Amino acid sequence: MWEPDDLIVAPATVPGRGVRAIVRLGGAGLDDVLAGLFVLPGPLPPSPRAIPATLRPDRLGGEWGTLAVEILRWPGPAGPTGGPLAEVQLPCSQPLVEAIVGEACRLGARLARGGEFTLRAFLAGKLDLLQAEAVLAVVDARSPEELSLALDRLAGGVGRDLHALRERLLDLTADVEAAIDFADERSPDSLAQSSAAFWGGVIAALGEIGRAVDAAMAKVESRDAGMRGRLPRVVICGPPNIGKSSLYNALIGREAALVSDEEGTTRDWLEAVVRGDAPGLPGQPGAVEWVLVDTAGVGKREGEGPAQPEAGLAAAAAEAGIGEVGRAEIVVRCRDQVAGHGRTGAGSPDGISIPAGAVVIDVLTRCDRGLSEGDFGAAIPTSAATGLGLDRLQREVAAAVATLPRFGGAAERIRAGLVAARGALGEAEAIAELGLAGGPAEEPLLAESLLAAIDAVGMVTGHTIGTDLLDRIFSRHCVGK
Repeated sequence: MWEPDDLIVAPATVPGRGVRAIVRLGGAGLDDVLAGLFVLPGPLPPSPRAIPATLRPDRLGGEWGTLAVEILRWPGPAGPTGGPLAEVQLPCSQPLVEAIVGEACRLGARLARGGEFTLRAFLAGKLDLLQAEAVLAVVDARSPEELSLALDRLAGGVGRDLHALRERLLDLTADVEAAIDFADERSPDSLAQSSAAFWGGVIAALGEIGRAVDAAMAKVESRDAGMRGRLPRVVICGPPNIGKSSLYNALIGREAALVSDEEGTTRDWLEAVVRGDAPGLPGQPGAVEWVLVDTAGVGKREGEGPAQPEAGLAAAAAEAGIGEVGRAEIVVRCRDQVAGHGRTGAGSPDGISIPAGAVVIDVLTRCDRGLSEGDFGAAIPTSAATGLGLDRLQREVAAAVATLPRFGGAAERIRAGLVAARGALGEAEAIAELGLAGGPAEEPLLAESLLAAIDAVGMVTGHTIGTDLLDRIFSRHCVGK
């Protein structure tokens, strides 16, 4: 259980060479621990300040000498985490960092959990949930583009739009609630005259809010397009002409790859973003997403003679396919079931090396032609023609994606929240249009739909969120962040 007042400590910099290392401490009793660790220059100031200090000679100073450090200290709720916080800057020495963390624990602190400092900033209102997740995205960024997008989210970015959207929804809901509360105080004539104006105003406001939702969704989609490389890559691979492209088309729901009985039809890799439900998050479209990649066949079909050297485009296509498998987090390894391919113990297709640590899902293709006898182990029988096994394959891929360290970024939750908000606004618009047409006044139902939209947006920004999801989000952060 997260305890916002516990005194916690952790290294805030990664081990390795450098000029400075940082140890972060925060929580109740901070000043007592600082006094136990360091010789401080008199009374501590009441405002945030950088404080020079040295190791106490009767503690770590006895081993490390009178080592000088600098302490950046925030004494109260004005600090980055909403409570007492200190960052001790010291020479970059991993044994020294470990010694200070260990001594702080002996003085009453405990080692921080992953993401606990960021969680405290979120709970104190210093960061919204999108910015808190952006801390993780900054740490995980693997390219300048990813870093730029993560820093944009950390600076506010889409979060500001969503906060403004939520405020407009709250204002409209307050107006609707007021109309319900004071309806009895109006005469029938004034009520009839104001009814059309009321419903007309609601429809106009809902139209503006709906356009704001659409704009936020477009912004998320456009910015997320630059982050596609962060999505897990699920690569379909196998020998030529065994139905890989048909399987790819069936999984993405459209005819994107050319399909032919002629070997070598696929000359390049294709990719598409696929979304699915992760275990523990049922019924939430897009709970996880991945990039599904179709590759050219490599090697020979099993049961044939030795593979002939490939030339020209075929060789380039095969090499590109091998390269894509090398980048994969998840490999869908296809075998043609007709000749019993894919039985237990079957190795990788010729010329394909599965990267270490990649999840491998074995698949039998073209099973509408009848399964041959044999032990196929855990391989999933599939047919792009009949749909056999496609749901099972989709579930297994989603489950594998959910276990990857990069699962759970903000983009998926923003998208799901905005889709839910748009649905609730659609219900509100239908109620308002019925009221404007002279139908029954259903202000309570209207208010209920608006509250559902507010909750959907609140799940994105962190105003309305369960502790289980908080644990899931912040536990992915590294210790010290």
